Amino acid sequence: MNPPPSRGRAPSRFVRGRGRGGGAYRPYFYFRRNGRVIPARGNRPPNQEEAGSGAPAAPSGDPPANRPSRGWSRTGGKRGRDVHLDCSFLRPENYAAPEDGLTVQSIAVDNPRAYPGWRLYFLRENYEEGNELASRIMAVQAHYQRNPHNYDFLMIRDRGFFRLPALNILSDAQLKEVWPGLVEDIREHPLRTLATLSLAMHTVVVNHLLDCTDSIVSEVSTADIYVSPPGRLRKIYVRPEDFVPVDTMEGISHTRVDTLLSIRGTVSSVGEPTYSLTWQAFRCSRCQMEMAMRQRGTFQPRPYQCKRSECVARDEFLPLRNSPYTRLSMRQIIRLEESNLSSVHDFESSLPGEMDVELRHDLVDAVRVGQEVVVTGVLKLQELGENTTAGDASNQMQAYLKAVSVRDASTIKREFSERDLEAIAMINSEQNSFKLLVQSIAPEVYGHELPKAACLLSLLGGKGPEADAINVLLVGDPGIGKTKILQSCAQITERGAHVSGKRGAQSAQHLGVTFAGRNKRVLQAGALMSASGGGHCTLDDVDKLASKQAILLQCLQSGEINLPLSGAFASFPAQPSVIACANPQRGQYDEGRYLLQNINITPALLKEFHLVYVLLDKPSERDMSLTAHVRALHAGAKKRAKIAARYALKPKMSDSICEATFDMRAADSRDDTMKTEDDNDSVMQHDYDLDKRLELLPDEEDLDLLPPILIKKFLAYARQEVNPLLNEEASNAILRFFQELQGSSAFNEGDSCHVGAGQLLALIHLSQARARLDLSPVVSPQHVRDVIALLTESITQTSLKAGSSGSGARGAGGCGGGGGGGKSAQLRNFVHLAQKRSAALGRRIFDLEELKEIGTRAGILTSFSQVVEMANLGGYLLMKGANMYEVVPE
Repeated sequence: MNPPPSRGRAPSRFVRGRGRGGGAYRPYFYFRRNGRVIPARGNRPPNQEEAGSGAPAAPSGDPPANRPSRGWSRTGGKRGRDVHLDCSFLRPENYAAPEDGLTVQSIAVDNPRAYPGWRLYFLRENYEEGNELASRIMAVQAHYQRNPHNYDFLMIRDRGFFRLPALNILSDAQLKEVWPGLVEDIREHPLRTLATLSLAMHTVVVNHLLDCTDSIVSEVSTADIYVSPPGRLRKIYVRPEDFVPVDTMEGISHTRVDTLLSIRGTVSSVGEPTYSLTWQAFRCSRCQMEMAMRQRGTFQPRPYQCKRSECVARDEFLPLRNSPYTRLSMRQIIRLEESNLSSVHDFESSLPGEMDVELRHDLVDAVRVGQEVVVTGVLKLQELGENTTAGDASNQMQAYLKAVSVRDASTIKREFSERDLEAIAMINSEQNSFKLLVQSIAPEVYGHELPKAACLLSLLGGKGPEADAINVLLVGDPGIGKTKILQSCAQITERGAHVSGKRGAQSAQHLGVTFAGRNKRVLQAGALMSASGGGHCTLDDVDKLASKQAILLQCLQSGEINLPLSGAFASFPAQPSVIACANPQRGQYDEGRYLLQNINITPALLKEFHLVYVLLDKPSERDMSLTAHVRALHAGAKKRAKIAARYALKPKMSDSICEATFDMRAADSRDDTMKTEDDNDSVMQHDYDLDKRLELLPDEEDLDLLPPILIKKFLAYARQEVNPLLNEEASNAILRFFQELQGSSAFNEGDSCHVGAGQLLALIHLSQARARLDLSPVVSPQHVRDVIALLTESITQTSLKAGSSGSGARGAGGCGGGGGGGKSAQLRNFVHLAQKRSAALGRRIFDLEELKEIGTRAGILTSFSQVVEMANLGGYLLMKGANMYEVVPE
């Protein structure tokens, strides 16, 4: 509504004297601005505050203090706007000084004839024909008109923004002549440069619409369809791309304020979008002059005089809702968690850097939690206000990024320096790079090469939203090094999250999507969402996350995480690779019990893991080597100190690197030494020991291990540049092994394990990951052989038998978890061999030692007494005396 009419001269916005009738203290000199009381010269001294309630005498020229105020500033018995206003909320960050003219509060819409949208982009600067700014706008405008195939003007009009790749505009030679420092200007002065680029596009779109007037006028409203009349073009925003390289958050300093920079990270939190009226357009009822005023908060100021100097209008300004200068601003705050290859974090003692990003206009709701994005924006500082104290001035300002462009990071390749490419080439030129990478993962843990190799292949899995995950589970005795292996995997993964189940319910809350903040209106991504899209989630003590195992199972099965809301239901895509570990329930792994009886994991969740390994602390001949390994670690003999000098001095092979990927002649020469198999033989080679080939020999104690940051870059390069394909020989090898798995599953009819297409896909993805480790574009039979060795070991450990009868190819590796029917399969094999032995010897009575020999042939190496007891209870064996049993025939 308009302010009440005044008599005589217009009321001044500067008031002298003390407010009356409200009871709240006002400063002696104050301003009314945007509904707030602003002190002009500070508060009065204390002695004046204690003076009487009467107002001091007014100086000459001012009205008496007891005269009632007129117009918009009336108080007292009248119902003015400032009667009940308490100014005690004012803080120094909210003060507005009279000389604060940099923030434009109102503008007059006096656009030049050549540029009808000038005041949308330049609030204070006037147009001058022929100056540098005008010539740059004309040059950019000519560039848009010369390249209509790169810019869809009608789509830009409807969407209100357009993308501007650096390659398109920097390749224009005519534009370079007029504006040679375009790149420097957009980096150092981004707001002014982007306004210039946007104004040029605004002018081109307006001229294009004028040329298409006939087609637009032909669209008229009918009785069934309403067509809104065409209005003036609103503000157009430019979204620059690839003008600045991606920076790390550690390298951002205070000197970069108000400059353009780009960061890459994962969206960890998304705030609630807010809407506010930022500008309101008015039209003078006398001279028809259009003007606009900035709106702040809930108070909506209105013009108190016309912007045209010849006009004397003081009221009756008509608000314009359909004007392009009436702008409703949308704002959203998100938080980015940095993801780069130049830093290593273990998620226990150090965490990735975080930065708040402000999204406006069309960028609001353009991202989702867990998405990896590249944000380009202007670095700004904001005051923390209440969160700081008067004595602490170091934390009063917080940096945030005002986004001007947001892109999905899945379509943007990472850049590697020449030094990185040389180091990657040196790793690939090693005689046994597989062994070097396996030994470099968690060097504190001695042995267990096969579980480390399985985790390495999981980290080399496919990349992208459609990539299938490779899940690995490590089960074993406490203190054997499972947590160290997981922490090492969390360090070298390109994108991931780490959750430790040692904190119980607190850690379980960080697994799925949750709401945070004081009002529970901030959507926060959990570990599964952060690792989605080709990332890896490491779960330490997954058996202790009993309350959230249903969320984990849903994520692994359907690739989605559901979030029930009041009156709605939301689902988020999440396809992470999971590397988890679990401890036995009784403190030590009992080999006489089922795998599911040792750990607190549901059978459905266990079947989602492609590789399951049991790490046991058994006395063996390797204990002396383990002791020497630990002593060497604490003595400093394996601190990886020689790795830098090694890569600096060793010459790079000329045939180990090319333009897009590495030449694999060196890798093929390494693999030729492993080619000893015959294609007609079975692919399950029992004489091939991958564990021995990856084992660290005593004469290799001085092996220079790779640092985690170099492994991280190698894995990122392999996943980005290498996409191996299966050749005919590798496909036949996988097919033969899969047929053997199906045959062994069919032989064990009572097993709950089922070999299907899921296990075949797991074999293919593991073989591709093994080829990707050698930077090979083709999956060879040698790569399939290594994968088969890993699967066979996993199957043997989880099925609790040695696999001598051919039925050992079942369990977690081939059947997605298995292990639940291990005892029943052992009992069937033992009874079958005992009956055959009884028929061959012609007698039924056997002593315990003879039965043990039969059990050894059946693959029963541990807990033989339990198998004999089960056979006795089942009626297959009849006890005839002390350690004497009768075998019941078929």
